[in-house]
Amino acid sequence: MRVGCSASLIFKIESDERRPSRQVAGLLAQHLEIPPDQRDLFLKVARQEKSVDSLDSLTPLSAPKLDSVTPRRHTDLPVPPNPLIGREFELAEIIRLIRDPQCRLLTLTGPGGIGKTRLALETAHHLESNFADGAFFVSLVGVGSPDYIIPSIAAALGFSFAGPAEPKTQLLNYLREKQMLLALDNMEHLLDGVGLLSEILQHAAGIKLVVTSRELLHLQAEWNFEVQGLPTPEGDRLEELEVSSAATLFLQRARQARVGFTLTDNDRPAVLCICRMVQGLPLAIELAASWVRTLSCLEIAQEIGRSIDFLRASSRDVPERHRSITAVFDHSWKLLSAEERQVMKKLSVFHGDFTREAAETVTGATLPLLLSLVDKSLLRHTQTGCYDLHELTRQYASARLREDAQEERATRDRHSHYYLTFLEAREQALASDRQKEAFNELNASIDNIRAAWEFAIAHEQTDLLRRGTMSLRYLYELHQYFQEGEALIGRADAMVRAKIASLPADDSARERVRWGGLLGELANQHAFFVQRLGRNDEALKMYNANIALLRTLNEPALLAYALIYKGVVCWSVGEFEESSRTLQEGLPISRVVRHLRLESVGMTFLGAVAHARGDYREAHRWFEGAIVTCPDPHLRLMIGVLFSRTAQALGEQLTQAQNLLEQGLRHAREIGNRWGIALGLENLAVTMQAGGDYDQARRLLEESVALHREVGDWWSHSRALNSLSRLAFLQSDVVRAEQGAREALKIAASAGYNPNALDALVILAEIYAQRKMNQRALEMAEFALNHAASTQEMKERAGKLRVELEAQLTPEQIEAARARAQALSLDSIVGELGKA
Repeated sequence: MRVGCSASLIFKIESDERRPSRQVAGLLAQHLEIPPDQRDLFLKVARQEKSVDSLDSLTPLSAPKLDSVTPRRHTDLPVPPNPLIGREFELAEIIRLIRDPQCRLLTLTGPGGIGKTRLALETAHHLESNFADGAFFVSLVGVGSPDYIIPSIAAALGFSFAGPAEPKTQLLNYLREKQMLLALDNMEHLLDGVGLLSEILQHAAGIKLVVTSRELLHLQAEWNFEVQGLPTPEGDRLEELEVSSAATLFLQRARQARVGFTLTDNDRPAVLCICRMVQGLPLAIELAASWVRTLSCLEIAQEIGRSIDFLRASSRDVPERHRSITAVFDHSWKLLSAEERQVMKKLSVFHGDFTREAAETVTGATLPLLLSLVDKSLLRHTQTGCYDLHELTRQYASARLREDAQEERATRDRHSHYYLTFLEAREQALASDRQKEAFNELNASIDNIRAAWEFAIAHEQTDLLRRGTMSLRYLYELHQYFQEGEALIGRADAMVRAKIASLPADDSARERVRWGGLLGELANQHAFFVQRLGRNDEALKMYNANIALLRTLNEPALLAYALIYKGVVCWSVGEFEESSRTLQEGLPISRVVRHLRLESVGMTFLGAVAHARGDYREAHRWFEGAIVTCPDPHLRLMIGVLFSRTAQALGEQLTQAQNLLEQGLRHAREIGNRWGIALGLENLAVTMQAGGDYDQARRLLEESVALHREVGDWWSHSRALNSLSRLAFLQSDVVRAEQGAREALKIAASAGYNPNALDALVILAEIYAQRKMNQRALEMAEFALNHAASTQEMKERAGKLRVELEAQLTPEQIEAARARAQALSLDSIVGELGKA
């Protein structure tokens, strides 16, 4: 039956031999679809608290109104291993609240193990098809800091960050137009970060949130649903045990633990006692039921009873709502072997999923031990073949581990060593055609990698930090987690600088060199993230300081890296001479140390500098060398982006350029790199435009600009806007052309991407010339011509425009325009345009 009653019990209720419990009456009202305004009356009549004869006439029940259903979107919600038991009333109420237009943030509160997660997930499954963009489940269990809430939400959505814009801004922009249900699980340890939820609700009108937490969030928009334990029979009426949700859950789990288990008359009082002692707490019931393989129901009840009495008498610092579940854990702990206890304690250092290999290396757990813990419901075996711990179980085991400080330190040392070595071992694969596989492996362990990195910083594990730095940087680059990457590397950088400053003056030179080498590694990657965040001046200062340090050390690979990536920054801001000089110095060193990826970067940007100077043959030679040398599919996309412009300038190898772009775009889509997708789309569009397919090019450019706007990378965003503006101008869409060029100029100038800003300025000059604003157009063309960051292409366009404009102006007007151009700066031009 849908209300969980037997046919005989329903017959007795209908014939007035039995009175249904309040829970059963509520379920009957739900499944009979009694209207809300008549539900209280129905419950009173069903419970025989009001006579049928005393009722006034009632409005006939109308047919239930069906919700409009939008096409279902596949959102990869986790699939629970077992059906939900005894939560029909709660689920219906939660769904009713979510459907209420006034309720946009519903918090499911209650003690740990009460079933909040299961209810949130079931709600998401039920309502997934009612939201145009689906429902998503965000587990915050392994998240150690409010700083990681945003990446966790993004990961659940399959959303990747890119560029210098704050991840929060990118996420809010992504959610702005979505119609979506987000279920955020286990928020109680991240309450300092709940302000993000208010911002999501303010910026995205189509988002609704279901949050599970042991504590209220205390937000203005919050609606609270307190999840209680599963109902148990009232009084000593054992005949009602068959309709008790708590007992039903116990029986189901007992039958899973011991095939053929049946409830005897002697078991009934014990099961009733167990369910009451744990106050219907589902996790406690499940753990208790797992012991029917070795204990009778009466013995289980006796053991839990003794433990509860002890806790109430002695452990005053245990919160009331935790005492029952702690009793179950204490009981389970006592029944473990000494070896199982040791393993359980050590497993608590893991965050989120972990593999069998990781468990064996860190804790010494054998496969039989792991399976034994799975059998005892203390460890879970996931659908991906990994293992994980329920958060309550992990916390309990962690407290046990902390009882022995020496053992805890040794276990965490092994955990840190395992994951940072695991990270280092995938360095080569990350920069090869095995990139996708390595990325997915590391991504599955990112919570453990974060924890290992933070532990290594706290305990000055210099060798591990150095071994993991490059892979960590590249993992975060592929994720586009630039802000988090800067924070993680920056903390290690600061620790090392403080350590070097504290070394005694008479300390050995070898020790200083060791710390100096680590600083050189960290400073390189720190500067990289600063650069990707658009803080180019700061990045250049960091690279210059690090180059000076590395020249005093025997660290050729690190020196080559600093020189080459400094050259990349110089190119992006238009310092072409300095870029060429540092790239030319770094490239031969990269070849000496046989670092193919670094060598490819050096050749790629020497090609970019040659292109900017108008030496397209030289640029072509560098790009060809980079294509042959490059082992990295992510970098090959960037090579394709830059090479395609040179191929167009030469009118050669356009097919090869397009193939590179398509391969890179396909790879970017596979790993979810939105920055790479947007960049690939832009340059495919430019290639199509060169072939005369303006309409398809326009569609791709519009998509690229929209993606870049979400990502927030100012270099690529301004570049895409310029491409779109040029095409719009060719199509006589002058309004869109001006809009895009103005936006590109503002974005590029603010970050110091001078070549992109000047490109936008030349487009605006061409637009003003068409509008016969000749003197203003000449000022802009003259300014671009004389700016050191102008590329040869820009100079040719600006020079051609200048000749045309001077033919239409008087000598006095020309002289005035030139004088004004000399007094301008990019910032002043942006300011003037903002006032116009």
